[in-house]
Amino acid sequence: MSKRVVRRYKDTSAKGDSSKIEGNRHFIRVDLVSLKMEERTEIGLRSEIFFRTGKTKLKRGTRSPSNGSIYIEKNEVFKPAGGLNLYSEFIDQEDGDVVINFQIFENDVGKDDEILETKLNIKIGQNKDYLSFSENGAKIKIAVSGKKTRF
Repeated sequence: MSKRVVRRYKDTSAKGDSSKIEGNRHFIRVDLVSLKMEERTEIGLRSEIFFRTGKTKLKRGTRSPSNGSIYIEKNEVFKPAGGLNLYSEFIDQEDGDVVINFQIFENDVGKDDEILETKLNIKIGQNKDYLSFSENGAKIKIAVSGKKTRF
């Protein structure tokens, strides 16, 4: 008869580690799936786009991309591989909704033109859901989720 090998594992977690504790911790996430600029009213065909997302409506909110802009030609579809993360946050909340302000701007020299401003209601415990917006000659598709996590 052969011997049966049994491995014993030692608990290597740090003292006070909360990863094993069941709780109400959720991971809120907003991703860009696709973006298309259909019409341009100003001179030139290239648009310079950036996003601001966050819980508060501040001029210095979470900007994405943090430096520079996304350059899009007229009728070009921008689809980042794997999605572009615009906002993410860990929250401790049992149920309900989280309201996130979502803004899209066109980068201009003198003043940034606002293309879209809306509030996203993300349900706690919600799997990935896709939202589409079409405003001011722009078509935007984003993915939102509020999954439960142990971290």
